[in-house]
Amino acid sequence: MSKIICFGEILWDMLPQGKMPGGAPMNVAFHLNRLGLNASPLTALGKDDLGFELAEFLKGKMIPTDLIQWNNQPTGQVLVTFNAQQEASYTIQAPAAWDFIKIQDQSLPTLHDLSPILVFGSLACRTEVNRRSLQKLWTIAGLKICDINLRTPFYNKDLVHHLFSNSDWIKINHTELALITSWYQDDLKAESDQAQFLLGLFPAVDLILITRGEHGAAYYDRASHCSHPGFQVKVADTIGSGDSFLAMFISKALAQIQPDECLKYACGMGAAVASMTGATPVFDIEAQVQALFIQR
Repeated sequence: MSKIICFGEILWDMLPQGKMPGGAPMNVAFHLNRLGLNASPLTALGKDDLGFELAEFLKGKMIPTDLIQWNNQPTGQVLVTFNAQQEASYTIQAPAAWDFIKIQDQSLPTLHDLSPILVFGSLACRTEVNRRSLQKLWTIAGLKICDINLRTPFYNKDLVHHLFSNSDWIKINHTELALITSWYQDDLKAESDQAQFLLGLFPAVDLILITRGEHGAAYYDRASHCSHPGFQVKVADTIGSGDSFLAMFISKALAQIQPDECLKYACGMGAAVASMTGATPVFDIEAQVQALFIQR
């Protein structure tokens, strides 16, 4: 089984009802482990009460902590607010411990032997330290998956171009897709045209996953396309829904399942998580997702 490394932020989502563990890479690692895969968050915690509490959370959920680093910066926090549709907005603390993830050169041969699958995004690249670390990880990864997660003001065209140029898979939401393609060509209005444009612009990319919120998701490669309309659920909040979607897609794709079936399961996973509070709910995945299939 391939080792999966999820590089980037780990933090507390400060919700109106209280704090909950979060950070996209950590969320993906959490759900991958729940799906039976070997995934470790590569991140950093502060030597403070919030950091110790997050570490205990991970251990309690049997999430590997072998790649967790500790430093003297504060453990990450994000203030989360919601609109009427329960869609989240984020105010992200800076600096935070996860801004300073360091890769020692002597550790690279060991990681290289694993030929890991690497999941990463744009937010962690807001610091030069993390950008250098990610560069090193790219050299040893067997499969590079970019979950872009644009968060104002921590991105720009040059950064996104660099990340996509070093990716095998891209996961992106429909708003991000439209924005990024407009930087290059502003007359592309159809999703299919935007996706194929990116596939043409970045020849190393094999596939693009596009999430559409309550309207499901789509898959594109150079030879095929499929989509799923999603599942209607009563939304508790949307935090981590896209992360759980990606985890399920990875799980099914690694099992050699066809893209349309991967997409169906991923949409079911995302909908199930959206129906619960926070990014890391514990539930019977098979039962909840299958129940959504039956409803359709």
